[in-house]
Amino acid sequence: MAKIILDYSKQSDSDFANTTLEMVNALTGNSNFGLPWPTEYPTLAAFTAKQKEFADKVTAAGDRDKAKVAAKNACRDELQAMVRDIGRYLQTKSGGDRAILETTGFDIAKTPDAPMDVPDAPADLKLKLGKTSGTIIASAKMPKGAASIETWSCVGDPNVEANWKLRAQTSSARTIEVSGLQRGVDTYVKCRAIGRKGPGPWSDVATIMPV
Repeated sequence: MAKIILDYSKQSDSDFANTTLEMVNALTGNSNFGLPWPTEYPTLAAFTAKQKEFADKVTAAGDRDKAKVAAKNACRDELQAMVRDIGRYLQTKSGGDRAILETTGFDIAKTPDAPMDVPDAPADLKLKLGKTSGTIIASAKMPKGAASIETWSCVGDPNVEANWKLRAQTSSARTIEVSGLQRGVDTYVKCRAIGRKGPGPWSDVATIMPV
């Protein structure tokens, strides 16, 4: 469900005047929200008049006269209250339909990405020799939603599951050191990401010969 933004208190006066003018223009003749609106909400005519009053007061307060600035601030509070009330009506009337809400002139709140329960497979697995004997360095692209990375190695037939051994579990996939490997023997390496609800799929298998 999409939601519109009701609070514009962080906008400057000129930006708020422009934003509310866009709302007035978008709602005028909008067939999704036919007139009259329910009586518990401000009328479009009252909203239009208050928006124009505020824009005029913003211009008038340009000379920083204290009385004019106070009048402008009071008018902004009234206009902001109208925005909140009208926004609640638009939200209810639209049923949260994004396509409809996008016709209102109101900003749409960003929808946060849903957390991934099981991450994708690490991509671009690469291997290189480490600085010490029997050591290699693995690296891969950490998938979204991963809390850690498991790195496994295998000597022998990589199609036999029993040949694989867990060698490292790290919080980063950028640099994974795997030590204690048999020298001069082809070694297969694969990794997988661990998420909130367990491990994701395996990466592609890479091969290296430790020295």
